Amino acid sequence: MVFWILILVLWVGVLVFTGKRMARSRTRTFLVGLEVLVAFYLVFRLAFPFLTMPQPRGKSQVKKDRIYLSHPTAYPDLATQGAEREVPIQVYYPENLRPGAHPLFIFSHGAFGVGTSNETLFFDLASRGYLVLSLDHPHHSFSSRLSSGERVFVDPDFFKAVVASPGAKDLEKTWSQLREWTGPRIEDLNLVLDRVLDDQLEPPYGDKIDKKRIILAGHSLGGGAALALGRDRPQDIQALVVLEAPFVGDMVGLEGDHYVFLEDPYPRPLLHIYSDSLWERLGTLPTYGQNARILKTQDPRLVSVHIDGVGHLGLTDLSLVSPLLTKLMDGGLDKKRPQEALEEINDQVLDFLEAWNP
Repeated sequence: MVFWILILVLWVGVLVFTGKRMARSRTRTFLVGLEVLVAFYLVFRLAFPFLTMPQPRGKSQVKKDRIYLSHPTAYPDLATQGAEREVPIQVYYPENLRPGAHPLFIFSHGAFGVGTSNETLFFDLASRGYLVLSLDHPHHSFSSRLSSGERVFVDPDFFKAVVASPGAKDLEKTWSQLREWTGPRIEDLNLVLDRVLDDQLEPPYGDKIDKKRIILAGHSLGGGAALALGRDRPQDIQALVVLEAPFVGDMVGLEGDHYVFLEDPYPRPLLHIYSDSLWERLGTLPTYGQNARILKTQDPRLVSVHIDGVGHLGLTDLSLVSPLLTKLMDGGLDKKRPQEALEEINDQVLDFLEAWNP
């Protein structure tokens, strides 16, 4: 990034010098216009440097694919064609797939995210034998490409509602919104899980999955949906990996200034990774009351980890695409090199899976 800053400063100097020294002419107009375009390009590269992703550290070469699953939806406003909802799914897998041999990692992205939001993790897992299915949630994803080629962008009403969510200022409304927003994602995750367990996932992937080693995962709103499904279907899931999300499915009531949560122990092993955005505030945020309670438990299956030097979006690969934008949206919390932070996340996930999904 320092390189692009220096180039931009140098080019602005050239632009100013050219504007002052050249006589008015078509040549001057052309050159100044060209310099302005180059300046815009340099600003773009400064904001979006697209840093190199850390290389997968497993033994297998990784391949990537995209599949599509459709189902009748209970959310007609989020349908993609008629009463059907098509769910695009990014697939990451090791070459030389073998029948029934590969653990499955199902991932749901955060609000306005995309199915490729955590590719650093997906490639690393696939290089170690995992088959990864990362969902796009049409109308919740920033952009989803359907099988027809049509692009579906984030629903404007959903975008406005998330940005304007009252949080602790109106707990009843926030609870209602969280249920509304996680509902379609839970439906999408159920679709994938059902297809896998019923041997209806399209070739060549369905018969390659070890159905006793299914991991459910997600970031933020997607993590909340994963946690709810893990509570509802523990018999079908080996463990969960969640990147900073509330236990929406565990909310059962509201008393004064706090939520009431289920008291039953969470049924499956869980790795919950937090950033600087929430780690020090878990005990003060009503939405994360269950998170704070689990943090104090002695259950070895429930692991909470803090990645310091990053914010909420720094837990995703957005930090590689645009460190500047990530830092701005995270309120300046992202101080660690993106590659270092993402590799630290990978290490935590791999250690957890080695223990609970061997």
